[in-house]
Amino acid sequence: MNFRDLEAFKAVVECGSFSRASEELFIAQPSLSKTIQKLEQKLGVKLIDRTNRIIRLTDEGKLLYEKALIILQQKKELEFALGDMNEQITGHLKIGLPQIIGTFFFPRVAKQFSKTYKDVTLEIVEDGGLEIEKLVAKGEVDAAFVVLPAKSNELEVQQIYEGHFVVCLPEHHNLQDAKELSLQQLKDENWVLFDSTFALRQIVLHSCQKEGFVPNEVYNTSQWDLLIALVREGLAVAMVPSPLVKMFGNNIAVKEISSQYIPWKIGIAVKKNRYTPHALRAFLETVIEIYK
Repeated sequence: MNFRDLEAFKAVVECGSFSRASEELFIAQPSLSKTIQKLEQKLGVKLIDRTNRIIRLTDEGKLLYEKALIILQQKKELEFALGDMNEQITGHLKIGLPQIIGTFFFPRVAKQFSKTYKDVTLEIVEDGGLEIEKLVAKGEVDAAFVVLPAKSNELEVQQIYEGHFVVCLPEHHNLQDAKELSLQQLKDENWVLFDSTFALRQIVLHSCQKEGFVPNEVYNTSQWDLLIALVREGLAVAMVPSPLVKMFGNNIAVKEISSQYIPWKIGIAVKKNRYTPHALRAFLETVIEIYK
């Protein structure tokens, strides 16, 4: 017995005939008759007295009709309640933010999301990009902004942004007047790199290796402002995403890279095949809407 069976039986009773009920339900009368017969077989009772053309319910039919009204009303109320859940979203989300990415992408999303979904709280979890990926894969973080391509195969990722890398030199570097540079021109320089928890580090190392050298690493850091400060003080050169220097690149020389295009792709990641609560779905939709 299912909801369709009950709705068909209810229609027959309230219409007073199979023909009128079939018209209301938009199904053929023979099909409707078979549905009622199968319902009787499932229940093992007669529901309708068929000794004349007038629909008369047996005692069992009267009982089923009373219960069917209750069940179908509860079904309708449940559908309304589930619909309301979509409108009244509540919950608590943990959002993973690698240090650099969070600065550029999270504030705008948080402002829009919190304005729309006042009953959802957002908890920030900060760490290096590779560590953040692990937390999402373990289910300890609901969603995270990550550098693409993601290293973990357990993540479902959607790209939301693409920028590119540039080279940062001290303001009075001997190459400060060049319009653009190849990385190979910097092979003898001292470099400051992001530390091993950053996905960005691997991008820098791989890009330098493509041009035949390993950068001479004299400093590494997890702090983007310290990295820029070391360049500013003339202690090293660096390769960073262009948005970083647009915000904090005063008093340094910023050069486009001529020898290769090095993309900085950002995505929003969740664990594959996980249940997506309404609050998380709303957060992902907000991110996509802002950065589409």
